[in-house]
Amino acid sequence: MNFSPLRTTVLVVIAIVVGLLGGALGMSFFRGHGSDASVLADGTQVWTCSMHPQVRLPKPGKCPICSMPLIPAKPGAKSNGTNASTAASESMLELSDHARAMASVATAVVERRPLTHEIRAVGKVQYNETTLAVINSRVDGYIERLYVDFTGVEVQPGDHLVDLYSPDLLVAQQELLIALENRASTNLVGSARIKLLRWGLTQAQVDDLTQHRKISERVTLFSPSRGTVTEKMAVQKGMVKAGEMLFRLANLDSVWLYLDVYESELGRVQYGQLVDLTTEAHPGRTFSGRIWFINPVLTEESRTVKVLVNIANTDHALKPGMFASAIIRIPLLSDGRAAPTGVAGQFTCPMHPLVLQPQPGKCKLCGMALTQIPGPTAQLKPEELQVLAVPVAAVLDSGVRTLVYVERAKGQFAPVEVKLGSRAGDFYPVLRGLNGGEQVAVRGNFLLDSQFQVQGLPSLFYPQGQAGVSGHQHGGAAPPAPAAKPTGHEGHAMPKAAAPKPAEHKH
Repeated sequence: MNFSPLRTTVLVVIAIVVGLLGGALGMSFFRGHGSDASVLADGTQVWTCSMHPQVRLPKPGKCPICSMPLIPAKPGAKSNGTNASTAASESMLELSDHARAMASVATAVVERRPLTHEIRAVGKVQYNETTLAVINSRVDGYIERLYVDFTGVEVQPGDHLVDLYSPDLLVAQQELLIALENRASTNLVGSARIKLLRWGLTQAQVDDLTQHRKISERVTLFSPSRGTVTEKMAVQKGMVKAGEMLFRLANLDSVWLYLDVYESELGRVQYGQLVDLTTEAHPGRTFSGRIWFINPVLTEESRTVKVLVNIANTDHALKPGMFASAIIRIPLLSDGRAAPTGVAGQFTCPMHPLVLQPQPGKCKLCGMALTQIPGPTAQLKPEELQVLAVPVAAVLDSGVRTLVYVERAKGQFAPVEVKLGSRAGDFYPVLRGLNGGEQVAVRGNFLLDSQFQVQGLPSLFYPQGQAGVSGHQHGGAAPPAPAAKPTGHEGHAMPKAAAPKPAEHKH
């Protein structure tokens, strides 16, 4: 990468000023307690760089990475023969009141509070597949008149659709009249009536034919179900064959939303959870639905799973094809797990998960015996929803280790490795490492960690500190962990921390 001379000069001046300031702060205001990394085994003073603390040289000079002047590593108290893990747990940095004010270090209390984990996802509104219907012609014939002549029309059960001329229907009507006039057996008359019903006539039409004994040359076909016409194949004066589709209907009183939930979030998604969603077509309005089905197959290309949300849509505000943004709010238990949805113990149909009732019985849609939903049925106690939480701003995450800096006494900070659950708003649930009432640094913790590195004490990238590590480290020491990802505000915007790089020889 090429830099102009002016820009290069400015960068060098800034680097020198920052390094000198960091070194001055470290030398003047911070005192480290822990394993001594300031001298080598032979007693030689170790010199380090305030910008690159992995540089540990036995003599003063310039940093081989950024050419900043090296500063002497601050000596600390001996660890009295403790092992690395014990030293790491006992390492501590002490700040004077003036240093704390200069570094803008602030703390917060680790305490129990209700937490809600949010899963945000997007999806597309689609038809409720259980309400789709097709109206077919059951006989050959000719459409003499078409009543529903464009798509989008909403029809109700019993609405007229077409007037159909069909020779087959004429013959079937004549057969019924002959059976009635000849006073044929009840079975013969019943068979003739059933034949007309199977071919699309309504019960009222058959009764009218039986009463008035008058054949209709053109028979009106009526809608058997309710819905919006989404597809129309019938054409005025057109011919139809038996089995051909005339109309396709979809009931829009309820719609489905298929959400794409990432694999990493799938463990917290449960049947029966409530979902809030918004659309661009209706700003400021929130729709609510419930998760009724989780697809058992993962989409490998996107690493997502389709989650079906059923939504009431009586005013037809949601249109199939719309995109929607959804939020699944999941209350957490004290151990960080997702709280039950409240449907456990109720009964549902294996074929129709939309059916949900508190008592056993049979499915109203298919007649199958309902099964009980497994899970805890007891109502949660308030204390079960109180989660030990640490602020997001207190957490330093390298991708391998997660640290917080705990204030053991006034002005004395120690790094503590913690295990956390999934983020819930501005907090993480604490699974291990912290206790209620402890004070953790929520601002200035990056500066604290850098001072631990400068002094060779255990820190985010160096769990065992840098005692005895010197020189350019060409293959002699393990490579540093990945760069830390800031997880909170540090008083003002901070650039992403870069992982320390091994020094290189300049030839």
